[in-house]
Amino acid sequence: MKCKYQEAFEQLPQLADFKATAHWLYFRGWSEGSGGNMSVRMDMPDGLETPDPQENWIELPIHIPKLAGKCLLLTASGSRAREIGIDPVPSTGLFQVSGDGKSYIWLAGNDKPSCELPTHLAIHHVLETHRPEDKAIMHTHPAKLIALCHVEELANGPAISEKILKLQSEARLYLPEGIGYVPHQLPGSLELGLASAELVKTHHLVMWHMHGCLATGADLASGFDLMEVFEKSAGMYWNLRAAGIDPEGMTDAQIKHTLQSFGQWDRFPKS
Repeated sequence: MKCKYQEAFEQLPQLADFKATAHWLYFRGWSEGSGGNMSVRMDMPDGLETPDPQENWIELPIHIPKLAGKCLLLTASGSRAREIGIDPVPSTGLFQVSGDGKSYIWLAGNDKPSCELPTHLAIHHVLETHRPEDKAIMHTHPAKLIALCHVEELANGPAISEKILKLQSEARLYLPEGIGYVPHQLPGSLELGLASAELVKTHHLVMWHMHGCLATGADLASGFDLMEVFEKSAGMYWNLRAAGIDPEGMTDAQIKHTLQSFGQWDRFPKS
């Protein structure tokens, strides 16, 4: 759908991040069909302006005052990573949150946002307060990670962190705070967004039970980095299990030594 801001929209530098990340999501097989979604929050870009209050603002199911006036670049409903990786313009849209944080409006690009718009907004609202440098959210479906949800004893944050992140030193170094875990919630629901928002206060990666994984970062590429580290460790776990080995991984002393040496020990959860 064309609009008066289309030219300015197509010049947004963040679209390059969407394109490159979508390419790798598809290449890695993490985003089948229209699975997954991505967003980046930003101030009002140059060349655009806030619509008139009388225009078609859409009420939000949550109040997000910390995002008042902010814009969100978001993948469209039904969009495919394999197509965004070629040209992100037709499959992304720019939306603005109202000044009171209670509604939003379409500005440019694709006007049909992902059904998980409430989830993204709820998480961005928390990030703006607790980790404002993280402006990007990526949700995708890596099979090796979803498979972990089928191991009953791993289907929670502390257990999956303890078992999987101990399998290589860099995994715990990149993710010293561990992995968040949301029990089953309806995809696209506000409940999923609120549960995830609570966990991103202290986690950069959050598993969604039987659904996929969510990453936050300064940009989409940074979130992808963390997902890649976690997914590689999960792959090691499955390879070892296939060989008949139930891996123990690094000792607690080895983890502490590694994290202290790199100044990350304060991020490690203490029981």
